[in-house]
Amino acid sequence: MGNMFCAFQPVPYDLPLHSGLMPRLLITIVGEPAPGADRFQVDLIRGPDVVFHLNPRFNEQTITRNSCLGGYWGPEERDGGFPFVPGNRFELKILVHEDVFKVALNDVHLLEYEHRVGGLEDVNLLRITGDIVLYSVAPTMISP
Repeated sequence: MGNMFCAFQPVPYDLPLHSGLMPRLLITIVGEPAPGADRFQVDLIRGPDVVFHLNPRFNEQTITRNSCLGGYWGPEERDGGFPFVPGNRFELKILVHEDVFKVALNDVHLLEYEHRVGGLEDVNLLRITGDIVLYSVAPTMISP
């Protein structure tokens, strides 16, 4: 196995976002779907609300996106491809724009998700759960 497997992050994994979300914030997640993966999810959370829910589902070969606001899930977005393969390491990037999240996988644009609610500066938690081997999670600001 070698040393590459000594740096797991435990799942569920919570990353506090102390200054919230803002344009040009880039969140980079390096991981791989666990063997026999069913699904995993990445949630951006503000209090009781899930502002952005990104949910690759292997049994359906689809990436579901949604928001849970005021206790209610909105309409799912499910279009687009499914590039995840169990055991294949990936780099998932979520870039915050004024009006949309842009998501890339291994530096290839994957999907966009329009903000359904304001107050992004109050989003204070990134949570990753499910069937994922997680290596690293890093928020950075990119230059304009």
